[in-house]
Amino acid sequence: MKYQLIKPINENYSAIEQILTNRNIPYNKLYHYLNTTDEDINSYMLLGEVNLYAAAIALISCIRDSKKAIVIVDSDCDGFTSSALLINYLHDLFPSWVENHLTWFIHEGKQHGLNDFPVELINDIDLFLIPDASSNDYDYHKELAKLNKKIIILDHHEAERISDDAIVINNQLCDYPNKQMSGVGIVWQFCRYLDNKLNTNYANNYLDLVALGMDADMMSMVSLETKHLINIGLTQIENPFFAAMVDKNAYSMKNEVTPIGVAFYVAPYVNAMVRSGTQQEKEIVFQSMLKFKAFEKIPSNKRGHKPGEMEQLYIQAIRTAINVKNRQTRAQDAGMALLEKMIEEHNLLDHKVLMFLLEPGEIDKNIAGLIANKFMAKYQRPCCIL
Repeated sequence: MKYQLIKPINENYSAIEQILTNRNIPYNKLYHYLNTTDEDINSYMLLGEVNLYAAAIALISCIRDSKKAIVIVDSDCDGFTSSALLINYLHDLFPSWVENHLTWFIHEGKQHGLNDFPVELINDIDLFLIPDASSNDYDYHKELAKLNKKIIILDHHEAERISDDAIVINNQLCDYPNKQMSGVGIVWQFCRYLDNKLNTNYANNYLDLVALGMDADMMSMVSLETKHLINIGLTQIENPFFAAMVDKNAYSMKNEVTPIGVAFYVAPYVNAMVRSGTQQEKEIVFQSMLKFKAFEKIPSNKRGHKPGEMEQLYIQAIRTAINVKNRQTRAQDAGMALLEKMIEEHNLLDHKVLMFLLEPGEIDKNIAGLIANKFMAKYQRPCCIL
């Protein structure tokens, strides 16, 4: 086997020292890296005081005047955790407003931002809260602004500029030093800012969701802040869905909660839900992340249940997530078998790029990207499924 070392082996280094220096962590900073503290958490003010203040005023004004707001739930694990953190936090502060004036919107597929928001619902909404998406939805922002709608964006994706028609808090568009902070981290920092202004202390109750979202979004743990937040969050898992998924997969995770274990045995169930779940299935899993919803009793749908039998929502959500993940795996395996046959029949490995042109419905479009990634890894070449 041919291989190339990332860096020459230093016989004076331990295995951990060699691995970490290979990942560009300076030797003189290894102790700090292995022993991060709260001092490694950046000030939320670095996200931009003007926009933080504007967002706080827009949100509090909406709540004070009993106006309606909606959270747009982005289509991945970071999106689910970002939205759940925001709603949970606001429920701690303003439970009546959340239960009577705040709703959420879950995309049907892998859409992001505002591009599929139902036009007929716009008039009923005064404030749009968009975690983990929409920084570059400039045209939609403009149209909503013309209707006197307020928009707060809490995002981490790159964009050309800050929108003129929305309040944008985004670590990629300001001087915030950690660019390896995902959407859920930006939401958490905004909630910390609100805690400071309202003299409350609720944001840190949701560091478990911060850890799950950033881990699932593959944020680099070379960042001291990201590493510290993930480490803290994984030691205080209280979210009903997250805790139940860890318990369900305890054997596979070897009874230890680690970033790798969460990335392989928790996050994929949320992402599978986004790709392959029905709207009803997505809704129940999302609600299981909300403390004020997760423990509600709902009619049981487990096999062999008795008429009228009830169960807690989060328990049904766990079973639903597992069923959807299994369903996605079957669809994925069938799709991969179809493409493997095409590779063989058409000698596609003779080309430097794998290109597949399919009829509609041959492969679910929501898992085409997942399959393409697996083929890219297997055959070490770009893959495009059309």
